[in-house]
Parts: sequence; structure tokens; C-alpha cells
Amino acid sequence: MLHLEFISAYDEGVFWLEQKELVLGRTDTTAFHLGMFEYFRKNRASSIRFFEDVTRSNLNFWNISRFYSGLQYAYLGDYAKANQVLMQTDSLSELHAELRKLSLAGLSLLDHNFERFESFQTSFDPNYYQLVDHQQALLDTYHVMRDRKAKSPVIAGVLSAIIPGGGKFYLGKIGQGTMSLMTSTIFALQAYEGYRKDGPKSASFIVFGSIFSIFYVANIWGSVVAVKVENVNFNKTNHDAILLHMHIPIRLLCK
Repeated sequence: MLHLEFISAYDEGVFWLEQKELVLGRTDTTAFHLGMFEYFRKNRASSIRFFEDVTRSNLNFWNISRFYSGLQYAYLGDYAKANQVLMQTDSLSELHAELRKLSLAGLSLLDHNFERFESFQTSFDPNYYQLVDHQQALLDTYHVMRDRKAKSPVIAGVLSAIIPGGGKFYLGKIGQGTMSLMTSTIFALQAYEGYRKDGPKSASFIVFGSIFSIFYVANIWGSVVAVKVENVNFNKTNHDAILLHMHIPIRLLCK
């Protein structure tokens, strides 16, 4: 079985175990290894189903299954279920108890529950070299998430409506904001000049006024979208980092 995992022959491993189950029925050993094979194949729901078939009669398989199930639930975004599964671990060694604490802290960050994260983080034990870098990484991510003031798409849109490019300045994109302001100003001045010389029916006023209107509306919409995209990217970057620093220690310590 370990040989099949080592050579990444996951499909063959699943087939072999399923054939074994037809003869012997479901056991903790087959359920556990099927869960691991499905985990390696990134079939998250399927791996959870097999892991949850593991019973307490084999405490080692039970605990490892809880850690991997909790991780899979975290990837699926079901943080409450992940927390519930991790709390089912039993009779852990001191190292694995610290791993559970790290995992629960990571779940708290994923759920943006900073108070709960702090309750776990303050009791991190720095004496486990396998975990200390991941503990620090979660703490660094916590500070980044806590200290960031999220930009508002509404404010960006209003600022761009008042001053073309204002939303981009608000977002910190000075170059884009300057370009938007200069472009809108040029078209606005051209439209005004056409209106001043030949009135509202002049071709110059109609053409440049229309172009200005398009740029004006597009600038407002673009600022709103840019803020939304930045917020999404910020959350995704931190989400992925948290999962990574939950995942690596579990792979390292749960074998």
C-alpha cells in the first residue's frame, strides 16, 4: 500500500482496495487508505466519506483521519464542520495536540474570527521545530488581515464621480488615476470649446461630449470593479496562505 502511494499509483490503489473490500468488507485499514488515495487524487468529498468510516478501534488511523477530514472540510469552506471533526481527535501526543491547536487557529483565521485565533495563538508552544515556522506564518497573516482597512467600492465610485480618477487615487493607483483625470479633462475641455464656439449642436461638442461621457462612466465603473478585485485577491492570497500552513504540518506529522 505504501508502495502504491509512493509511486503515485492512486487509481490502482483505489481499485485494489475496492476489490479487497468485496471479499473482506470495510475495515478501518481499507477505509483509511481509500481516504488517503482519494485525498491524493484531490477528491475531497470522497476522501472525507472514507475517512469518516474509520472508527476509534484503531486510534492512530482515527486521529489521522480526523486531521485530514478537517483539512478537506477547510478546503471546501465548511469551517464549522472542520472544527467539529478536529475536536474529535483523542489521546493525542503533545506534538499532535499542538498540531490540532495550530489547525484550529488556522480555521479561526479562515473564518475571520480574530478573537478565537488569539485564544489559540497565545498558547502556541514554540518548542516544536516542526510547527514553529507555521505558527509564525499564521501570526503574520493574522496581523496583515487585522490591520488592513478594506477599501469600499462605493467610496471608490463616488470619488470617481466627483473627480475622474479619484477612485484610482483612493486605491493607491496613482498612475492610473492621473491618466484617467488627464484623459477626462482633455475631452471635457474639447467639448466645452466646441460648445463655446458653435453651441450645443456643434459636431465638436457632440463628439467630444459623448467621448467624455463614455470615459466618465467607464472610470466610475472601473474604479468600483478595481476595488472589488483587490479585495478578492487580498482575501484569496491570505486564504491560500492559511491553508498552506495548515496543510504542510498535517502532511509532515500525520503518516
